[in-house]
Amino acid sequence: MKNIFIWLSVLTIVLFSAVYSRAIALEAGNPAPAFKVSSGDNKELSLDDLKGKVAVIFYETKDTKEKNRQLKDELNKFYDVQPDSLKESMLRIPVINCKGVIFTGIWKDSLKQNSQKEGLTIYGDWDGKMFSAYGIPDNESNLIIVGKDGIIKYFFTGRVEEKNFSRIKGLLIELGNASGGF
Repeated sequence: MKNIFIWLSVLTIVLFSAVYSRAIALEAGNPAPAFKVSSGDNKELSLDDLKGKVAVIFYETKDTKEKNRQLKDELNKFYDVQPDSLKESMLRIPVINCKGVIFTGIWKDSLKQNSQKEGLTIYGDWDGKMFSAYGIPDNESNLIIVGKDGIIKYFFTGRVEEKNFSRIKGLLIELGNASGGF
């Protein structure tokens, strides 16, 4: 009986730790977990590629990619009018959850076509490791902003309301003008 109690106690601690560590990854102020994603034409991107840059990451599914279309359009306009120095310090990174897809060739072709349409390289999280490392809620539009120092500065799940757009743009200007890196 004593062994069962010990085993259940250890299991409870492990499960609590897993849930807690998953939730903490989403909080502003925590280091961004490592990740590796690749585009439809096999361009790879990892956390190391973000060094010294501000990363605006939209992590979504094919069904939720339009949920924050208004914000994406607003941020694209915002980006277009920024000085080159700020543009060079900012990365816009759309990532689609591709974990478990069966016909990867079709999905890769779709990512390539949508990348051309959007004017940005769209990446796929093919193995779901970014999804797990970031503890991202499934079937949602997720906005993650990582500063030049590799720290999560902003995280939001769901549709971002228009009243928050100016706050996000202000944060991007502040982060883009900051010095530093990780």
